[in-house]
Amino acid sequence: MSRNHLMPDAGPVMDLHQALYCAAREYRGGLTAIAAIMVTNYDTLQKKLSIANTTHHLTLPEFETLLSITDDARIDEAYARARGKVLFDVTPVPGTRDALKALGEVLNAAGEFVESLNSGVADQRWDAHEVAELEHYGYEVISKVLGIVAGARQSAEENHG
Repeated sequence: MSRNHLMPDAGPVMDLHQALYCAAREYRGGLTAIAAIMVTNYDTLQKKLSIANTTHHLTLPEFETLLSITDDARIDEAYARARGKVLFDVTPVPGTRDALKALGEVLNAAGEFVESLNSGVADQRWDAHEVAELEHYGYEVISKVLGIVAGARQSAEENHG
């Protein structure tokens, strides 16, 4: 758990096993509460979540239950990263003029940033901080667009029930 995300204040980059372990340990009431909710033996659950123990593992139903109980974004992120995917938590935003204007501002800022990279990558090399910033802007743009699309879909469904 020593590696860190490239973006500041993002926290440690965890693999799926580490994310499950941390989510369970940090859940209110810890493993004791989770074992009670799952109606399973505490010691067995502890062994299955132990990072040091490689012989015991969660079953798929246990994994799904633990994910449901903790609802911890670190598990989602670790699973997506392991699969080479990216997850977005989409919050519907009404497709109003203000929302579209805000999207335009994000696109302008992202465009200016990408333009500024021209001189930075003239050496045909990407530095870690450049990639991290580019990733940040990319995620921000995609999240805003998906939010507007979700809001438009929600509005259409409400209007056409």
